[in-house]
Amino acid sequence: MTINTDRLTTALDRRTPSSRAQLDGPFSQAAARRILANDRRREVLRCLLVEDGPLEMRTLVARIADDEHDATSVTPLLELRQRVHVSLCRTHLPLLEDHHILSYDRIRGLVSPGATLSVFESMLEFDGLERPITARLE
Repeated sequence: MTINTDRLTTALDRRTPSSRAQLDGPFSQAAARRILANDRRREVLRCLLVEDGPLEMRTLVARIADDEHDATSVTPLLELRQRVHVSLCRTHLPLLEDHHILSYDRIRGLVSPGATLSVFESMLEFDGLERPITARLE
């Protein structure tokens, strides 16, 4: 069994998302680091910043899985896409949604930019191909 540290519940997590935002302004350094600590979350942010509008979940999953896929890997691309989809739905999107970085419409399968997404634009550096080079926090 794998324990995913992104979903550990703390006293702060049991509060409503709006009360969490009031406690530490838009984002504390710790919250920003936690959000940017994962490659898939950074890729979700990059996709939403580049797209500048709603993105279909299947398109988002395909982009992330294609980016992670290694031709020498024994894991088939379809299986990788299923893994990406599950991790996004269960871990990454709920965390980003709690911080109002995005909104995920499960019924329509759309991921839309949230009110605080623009905060992360300055934390992700992009090269000429619109790809993040590094995540930096000051």
